Amino acid sequence: MARGSEGFFIGASLFALITLRDDTQCFKGVISTPSDTGTYQVERYATNTVEQAAYVVFPTDAEDISAAIGFARAEGLPLAIAGGRHHLAGSSSSKGGLVIDMRNMTGVRVDQERKVGYIQGGTTAHRAVQELYKHSRSIPVGVCGSVGVIGLVIGGGIGYSTGQYGLACDNVVSATMVLANGDIVHVDEQENEDLLWGIKGGGSNFGVIAELGMRLHEPRSDVYHIEHLYVPEQLPALVAEINAWLEVQTPQEALILTFARAPQDGNPYLILGGVGFFDSEEGEQRWGRFMKLGPVVSKSEQIPYDKTVSLFDHADEILGPKIAQGGCYNNFDYEMVQRSFDIWLCATLIATSSIIVYEFWDYGVVSRIPVASTAYPLRTMDKVALICLMGFTDEVEAKKRCEEIRKCISSTSTDAAKNSVGYINYAHGLSADNTTDGNARRAFGTNYPRLQQLKRKYDPDMVFNKWFCIKPVEV
Repeated sequence: MARGSEGFFIGASLFALITLRDDTQCFKGVISTPSDTGTYQVERYATNTVEQAAYVVFPTDAEDISAAIGFARAEGLPLAIAGGRHHLAGSSSSKGGLVIDMRNMTGVRVDQERKVGYIQGGTTAHRAVQELYKHSRSIPVGVCGSVGVIGLVIGGGIGYSTGQYGLACDNVVSATMVLANGDIVHVDEQENEDLLWGIKGGGSNFGVIAELGMRLHEPRSDVYHIEHLYVPEQLPALVAEINAWLEVQTPQEALILTFARAPQDGNPYLILGGVGFFDSEEGEQRWGRFMKLGPVVSKSEQIPYDKTVSLFDHADEILGPKIAQGGCYNNFDYEMVQRSFDIWLCATLIATSSIIVYEFWDYGVVSRIPVASTAYPLRTMDKVALICLMGFTDEVEAKKRCEEIRKCISSTSTDAAKNSVGYINYAHGLSADNTTDGNARRAFGTNYPRLQQLKRKYDPDMVFNKWFCIKPVEV
């Protein structure tokens, strides 16, 4: 393959790219256009984020990724990277452009001696957890198994094990990346260490990650899990009990409170779910308080650790359009929670499958890491919420309701919480605007100038601009 002095593919044309399929020294993956009905795939987790790309390529290795980037640049095509295809504002889609779809790169390998797991760019949390569990190892992941590991990690990464191991991005030790000029580079603390800093929370702004090396941990073989359903009238008592539990929460336990309508009867419920890294005896001691509130339906059980990543699989069955936004709060008071419930309940009249998810992770490990140590900016906001509206017909109205709930959630908290974008992996609506870097400045705060320096060094032409668009520093 011919390359120019800047490293990208020369003489690119559709014919040239397609002929690479049969040349094992060049492109080995699959290349598809809208006319290729057998291979062309642009489906997304949210149907409203589906856009018809001119080309979708399915690489098998870093060299394929490099060829695809070079082709897109030579043809002037906007570029998107699709991992788990979960982004609810369309960052993994490219209308009329080229999508690098990583779904065929799902390898997981383990270096037991170094205690490092290597995760390829298209691997979902489901696959990573299940493959590593075979080796009695784990990495921090989120609560949704169909999310891509790479997208989760480079945007922070919170989940049930945050209290023990910190953010997922804090566990990154290396990466194989393909840069905007097509160069394939190794990243670790000795080589390209500035990129290592950047991908720990700075997103997809600097290149495509073909493989990520992550520190491995030894999980319990099983964990304690609860799922209790309460009726809306029990909200005051439930909020009070959660606040009492927060006073004694340990790094080994996490709870999630969800507002949702049950598909069986359509009625609204308060669903308290939890995962504790302990046995049922200790679980009953810690969480028995919630049984005393009298849930209308309850479940308490020991489950294999690798099943924790499947607890939200039912959400994958909700089809159609979706939008989401994160909320940031440090005051979980009843009046605010009740107002958010009331607004959410009204929103379900136009978006029946909508949810609010209040998440309670222990942030001790996270907050002890200095903000400047990684690109990830939010180390002190220890409570986040996810607002997800699903099944609507009027997207403009749905976005208004979503923003109303977001403002309500932070209304009784500090000014810092009110002005924060929240957990950046949840800030879908803010992250996709690439016309300005205003949201990126707001999201990354004091880390933004350093990110601008990295952008100038590795992607001065802003090839990667689909997620919290960082503008390179001007000389």
